[in-house]
Amino acid sequence: MAESKTLNTMRRTGAIFLGAIIALAAILSSCSDDAEGHGNPPELPPSASLSVNLGNFPQNEGGRVDAASASGNFAFAAINVAVWQTIIGGAIVIPAVAFEGATDQTFQYSESEGKWISEYTVGTGGKLITAELLAEVTGETVIWEMYLSQDGSFDRFLWFTGESRVDNSGGEWTLYASPQRPVEVLTIDWDRVEGEAINSLFTLVDADNSKINSYIEYGLTSEAGFSHYYDVSITDTAGDDYDLYIYFNEETKVGRVKSTAYFGDDTWRCWDETLEDTDC
Repeated sequence: MAESKTLNTMRRTGAIFLGAIIALAAILSSCSDDAEGHGNPPELPPSASLSVNLGNFPQNEGGRVDAASASGNFAFAAINVAVWQTIIGGAIVIPAVAFEGATDQTFQYSESEGKWISEYTVGTGGKLITAELLAEVTGETVIWEMYLSQDGSFDRFLWFTGESRVDNSGGEWTLYASPQRPVEVLTIDWDRVEGEAINSLFTLVDADNSKINSYIEYGLTSEAGFSHYYDVSITDTAGDDYDLYIYFNEETKVGRVKSTAYFGDDTWRCWDETLEDTDC
């Protein structure tokens, strides 16, 4: 009888122990970095795809040019690019910091989510933000979601979403304003053209902005004598619509601009290395 009780006790203990092992295995497999059967985690899109750097324009000898104090052809071009840098910067600064932080992190596959997940902490504006970057591979496309949290301020706010090709040759981002105003404000369509170089199209999609659907496109150019191009289109329900085109050399600072609405004709206007007007 005693032996029977001892045997039953051992069986129950063994069953409990086995159950604990199975439960632990389930927990570990639900979020594992070996991702058996799911392959390797997707590569992050280049950080330049989520950047306000418009080809370092306008700059002069490493220092930012004060577009407001400039004059002539360069001033018109510089002011328009500077306005877009401000618009993009306002929408992208926190998401860009959070996304850049993911480059040093690893992904684990979550069976319950069916997605790759990377969780980490970044600092911006003197505060810590917890980032949760999710990636779902569907065929040749990767779907991205970035949730950000800050103690006492916001919890798991979806700050941007996106899609990229698995080979990172291109993709798109959609950015939201803020936890206090969770609306779409900016989209970015990007294509990788040379190494880490990116051509990008930024479109303002904020329904509360009079310049909704305005855009700036920029990237590398093969135009002789220039390194970057800019295609700007402004549609303004509260003002005038206009387009302008810019070519700029990042090293020499020379450039040219064309805008029928502003200049009254379809002729290129140029500036030299000192940013002064010159013949084209």
